Amino acid sequence: MARLKQLVLPFIILLAAVLVVAGLTMSKPQPQPQRVTEPLAPKVKAVIVKPGQQQIVVYAQGTVQPKREIAMATQVAGQVISVSESFVDGGFFRQGDTLLQLDSRDYQIEAVRAKSRIAEAEQILAMEQGRALQAKREWRDLGNVAGNALFLREPQLKAARAALEAAKADLDQVNINLERTTIVAPFDGRIRDAQVNVGQYLTVGMKVAQIFASDTAQIRLPLTASQTGLLDLPLQPNQGIKLPVKLSATFSGEHYQWQGNISRTDASIDTRSRVIYGIVEVDKPFESNPPLVIGLFVNAEILGRTFDGVVVIPRMALYEKDNVLIVGADQQLKIQPVRVLQDRGDMAFISGVKTGEIVLVDRPGYVVEGMKINPVMIDLDARVVQ
Repeated sequence: MARLKQLVLPFIILLAAVLVVAGLTMSKPQPQPQRVTEPLAPKVKAVIVKPGQQQIVVYAQGTVQPKREIAMATQVAGQVISVSESFVDGGFFRQGDTLLQLDSRDYQIEAVRAKSRIAEAEQILAMEQGRALQAKREWRDLGNVAGNALFLREPQLKAARAALEAAKADLDQVNINLERTTIVAPFDGRIRDAQVNVGQYLTVGMKVAQIFASDTAQIRLPLTASQTGLLDLPLQPNQGIKLPVKLSATFSGEHYQWQGNISRTDASIDTRSRVIYGIVEVDKPFESNPPLVIGLFVNAEILGRTFDGVVVIPRMALYEKDNVLIVGADQQLKIQPVRVLQDRGDMAFISGVKTGEIVLVDRPGYVVEGMKINPVMIDLDARVVQ
């Protein structure tokens, strides 16, 4: 009997444990089904776009430079005996003005000697012509051409004529050197750097001044590849194409403007910066008020091409540089690729969107294409920079 109890007791305990677990399981409250609610679509600022025609303005900067600038040097040697009052740094001069006068006495003496050599050559030529005439009177046939030419003194006549021409050429050279003792201005211009003065002895090829022409100033504007795509650039001079450019600068607390034109570009793209330079020319820069002085740093506004279907939006509305976020009729978000023509300050000029499309000008917390968006319409007309 005791042995039977020992065998039955574990089964009874196991059965009791199973019944307790089953009872607890049966008494556990069942979860009630709950209705899943869709999260509210985020509210984001947006605009309804109206593409239109827009002329793009390209901005650049550059330094005013002379169109023509040379280093003036002497062509003859001599001592400076006088200088013009305008021969100073910053002095203006007109074409043909005498800037420097060198001592010309040595060249005047050489001119007298050259005239003497001409007279001597003329005498020798006259004597040879007389001898040739006499030889003709005494002419007799020597039997060959060379002998006849020598008898008639033809070689001596050629030598005498050549000597006379050489003497005249020497006089011409002396006269040219005599003219070169007067250093005159080759064009209307201004002196950047005067380097000699009265009493100084100058050798041939010595630099006397750095001068530049005052009729035209130019500004080299660096333009990127994207900027050149917005402009109808004249690639070479005399094409008849001139792009209007408004130049401006601020100095002494005042803002000034000048008008110029891009008339050509550099011959090649700069290999270091990968830009091409457009050359702006301004006629008579020193006659404007105020004058457009050489070395002035200026801002430039270039009138570019006119594009159709352009929209002006805040720059922050661009998504990953060349996309915008568009909300469809079902309020679903769509990423739309666009062409960014230009970004100017906090505004961007784009094309590639249709009239009436809703473009987000703000960014939701996260961006997933197809997500629901509740657009809040705003008016950007007052902020658009035309």
